[in-house]
Amino acid sequence: MAIIFEMPSLSPTMEKGNLVTWCKNEGDEISVGDVIAEIDTDKATMEVESIYKGILAKILIPAGTHDVPVRAPIAVIKQKNDTEEDIKKAIAKASVSTLSDEVNVSKIEIVSETIVETPCEKIEIPERIKASPLAKRIANEYGIDLTSIIGTGPHGRIIKEDVLNIKQLTSHTMKTDFPKISKFIDEPASSLRKVVAEKLTKCKNEVPHFYMSVSANVTELLKIRKQINDSGKLDTKITVNDLITKAVALALKEEPAVNVIWNNGKVRRFNTVDVAVAVAVEDGLFTPVIWSADLKGIEVISKEIKNLAKKSKEGKLKPDQFMGGSITISNLGMYNIDGFFSIINPPQGSILSIGPAKKSPVYNDEDKIIPADIITIGYAVDHRVINGGDAAKFLEKLVNYLENPILLVI
Repeated sequence: MAIIFEMPSLSPTMEKGNLVTWCKNEGDEISVGDVIAEIDTDKATMEVESIYKGILAKILIPAGTHDVPVRAPIAVIKQKNDTEEDIKKAIAKASVSTLSDEVNVSKIEIVSETIVETPCEKIEIPERIKASPLAKRIANEYGIDLTSIIGTGPHGRIIKEDVLNIKQLTSHTMKTDFPKISKFIDEPASSLRKVVAEKLTKCKNEVPHFYMSVSANVTELLKIRKQINDSGKLDTKITVNDLITKAVALALKEEPAVNVIWNNGKVRRFNTVDVAVAVAVEDGLFTPVIWSADLKGIEVISKEIKNLAKKSKEGKLKPDQFMGGSITISNLGMYNIDGFFSIINPPQGSILSIGPAKKSPVYNDEDKIIPADIITIGYAVDHRVINGGDAAKFLEKLVNYLENPILLVI
């Protein structure tokens, strides 16, 4: 019997994907393990391998289609003894006409510059959002996105007051940012950008963040990094971020109270020390994980970070390479800023924000002022699972490792 090939779920959080390209044409033979398509998921562009053997009889969803739901029929594969009638039945069963109501079959287009004469556009209100009819009507009239609102009505339902509050807050901005005659370009958001926006909005609204900051003298850390690299004994160049990752892992091991996440009403405490490292990619961010970082040497950590960063930028990370960990390190040390605070990467319990090393005057042990390289570390914490005292003790241990870097290499 002909097989209906469905849009696969390529990550636990994937609900829709963009069908970037077909690697096989209709009529081509397919073997098990052949790459037949590339899918742009909520995490990366991934190759889809066939688990069937046969002939690609019919492509149901063309390349370039956006927002194809998981398990939606995308192709029909003919097997050895299938007849043309079997193929027709399979295509009919796939209900292409029904899919057209669910899938954005328009291909990616170049967006041109547009002149508008109204301050906002009407927004389609998805049926799945819990909102009163009046709230939906007001949101549609004023161009307010209901997906960005947390409802205060029964069972989280969005009511009129919720929308009016948003309207009041944004009315000034809308008048300022969108003059009567203005030019702008609306670009379609990528799957990755949509997921980042959705996850971080949800996290910022629902997770009770609290923040701490601390400074660390990394003069000795920069010296020991230079000594390691100048020795020529390693196959890779050690970065400051490699040393920071090791320091975070050791501090986390010493302060297990912060090696936790909130997991569906329970506190999950980890026995392993797994540290995620933020990697900036086009239109988003990935957080590949260094597993058991406390047990690995600086050279191993450095190679893993470089390898995972490369895969992140190529869109080739596998789910088990970026899903996990209790903490993320976000390092903007290459930019001329003073410091910053990040939004927690859910479901993790905290995130560290590393600023640049700046020359500053400090007192030495003899009460003399000397120049030193000082970094500022911002720490955002999920108060549901981590208390302020435990967070402070973790930062103290982290600073101790950063200011005594010999502890990282012995």
